[in-house]
Amino acid sequence: MPEGALSGLRVLDLTEGSFDYAGRLLAGLGADVIKVEPRTGDPVRAMPPFPGDSPHVETSARHLHLNAAKRSVVIDLESEPGRDAFRRLVAESDALIESFTPGYLAARGLGYDDLIAVKPDLVMASITHFGQDGPYAAFQGSEIVDVALGGYLKLTGDHDREPVKPYDDLTTAHAAVHAAAAVVIGLFHRDATGEGDWFDVAAIDAAVFLLGGVAQIYQFDGHIPVRHGARLMFTAPKYPYPSTIRPCLDGYVHAHSNNRDAQRLAVLMPGLGLEELLDTPMGNADAIDEKMDEWLADKSKFEAVRRAQELRLPFTEVLTPAEILDDPHLAARHFLVELPHPVAPSSSQPGAAGILSATPWRHQRAPLLGEHTDAVLNDVLGLDAAEIAALRGSGVIA
Repeated sequence: MPEGALSGLRVLDLTEGSFDYAGRLLAGLGADVIKVEPRTGDPVRAMPPFPGDSPHVETSARHLHLNAAKRSVVIDLESEPGRDAFRRLVAESDALIESFTPGYLAARGLGYDDLIAVKPDLVMASITHFGQDGPYAAFQGSEIVDVALGGYLKLTGDHDREPVKPYDDLTTAHAAVHAAAAVVIGLFHRDATGEGDWFDVAAIDAAVFLLGGVAQIYQFDGHIPVRHGARLMFTAPKYPYPSTIRPCLDGYVHAHSNNRDAQRLAVLMPGLGLEELLDTPMGNADAIDEKMDEWLADKSKFEAVRRAQELRLPFTEVLTPAEILDDPHLAARHFLVELPHPVAPSSSQPGAAGILSATPWRHQRAPLLGEHTDAVLNDVLGLDAAEIAALRGSGVIA
């Protein structure tokens, strides 16, 4: 097999939670990503779901996905011998990604200024919710905080109800993508100039970055988008796009058309009088929904979507988890992969988000806690068995 695009590069990973996705991307692209964990493990190992709803440090579905293709080393960064071992790893690595509270590493002599003393061309990315400076830098953050301050929360849900948090950690994961990209950019810069760099990545910035369109609308014409429930955000008189999620015989479909092909809805759903309603779609949005409900009532979501797509109408099934795992399109692209694990039961894991032809994605299971401690200390630092045993006996490693 050809090597990955980042093969030959070593990255130390001190991230936690959904910020782990940065290292997952780099590992998938071929980098040797060494996950440095405390004795209790990365907190993501304690995040559900677990098989049989029984928590186990090795079987969290989040861990199995976000830490796949990494190597795990357990080092106590609260002890000076542990910090010394970590510095030695930094000296032999190309990049470092971390997500500690601003100032945490610096207080332990492991900040960027400290680390470039042992690795002058180090590329480092720090991922936090608010960044390394600014009025909010010391605040506690989370996904719901990011979407609230980033503007998403105001836009999600029904207009006459309180806002609804979007599912999962979308902005946190997006920040991790920014961090992975920053590392690659930093390595290009290093190779061109011999200089390292430190990237300050904030999830709140990533959230606002994604929501730029809404802020631009407000700045350009003063329009403030409001919550529209299942309808597309821009479903307002100025932006007449019929788009909504409607029930059908066996679930839901996302029924969408734009102002260029809205009349195709009348072709798709003949005999319902849609032609007149579609002249002013937003003024008749509720009536259009009722007509669509009538047409969809006796059709499965897959039949409805097939008919709509034949007319080039971008309808979409709302898939259940079981249907996602059995989706023929994902199967054709070999996206879901089985990664046998010595502790966790067999399951399908997400693979590469993009297909690479010359530098294939690395498919490899998540590591056991501390599984590679001895190997990394030996092949990276050159420690022999007696030296490793001494470190383990003193509690520095596990």
